[in-house]
Amino acid sequence: MIGVVQRSLVPLLTLQLWVAAISAVLSFTMTRLLSNGQSANDAVGLLAFLGLMATLAIGMLTQAAGVYVAIRDAAGRPTTAKQGLRFAIKLAPALVPAGLAAGTLTFVGFVLFVIPGLYLTIVFAATLTGVITVERLGVMRCFELVNRRLWPTARRIIVAVLAGGTYSVITSYMVSVLSTPQSFNEAALEALFAIPLGVVAVGITTVSYAELRFHERSCMLTEQLADQLDR
Repeated sequence: MIGVVQRSLVPLLTLQLWVAAISAVLSFTMTRLLSNGQSANDAVGLLAFLGLMATLAIGMLTQAAGVYVAIRDAAGRPTTAKQGLRFAIKLAPALVPAGLAAGTLTFVGFVLFVIPGLYLTIVFAATLTGVITVERLGVMRCFELVNRRLWPTARRIIVAVLAGGTYSVITSYMVSVLSTPQSFNEAALEALFAIPLGVVAVGITTVSYAELRFHERSCMLTEQLADQLDR
């Protein structure tokens, strides 16, 4: 994971800055609209839903762009953030529905019982972006990959989630101290503090997926993954 960040730091930061700018504007706009429309429950619910969908779509596209950059950089094929975004946008018809399906399944898993939600978090965090971008396959392929090495994958993802949660708690406190509630300053700080998480998430996703592909077929090295991306 550290190697991914070191090799691809500039394009990954560029991608996350792009996300931060959009997220800050979107978050502030949605907060204002929801605050002004509290009396219209249906409108508030629709706005919240649309905001969530937009956030998920942007997240999936950025994650895919980051994985594309990380794999190609690791294979000795330097790639810019712009190239990564172009690649992700081409796959948007597959990426966005897959991300929405994974998010919905995970949410339902946590609501019904915590363990299914945790399992689905592990499966999708480790493989979803790689499966869609590299293999151009569907969600079921994620389970096939992870179930062969569930516990090693679970350990990595759980540690990452706990570390990310701790970081989020700390930065949330910092945002509350440094900003006014429902202000653009609050939205901007939240977006900026999310940048390191986004960069690290790409590293974890890329390494987890590449490792699972290697254990499935030992001949599947970084160069072969890059070839699949470029096909």
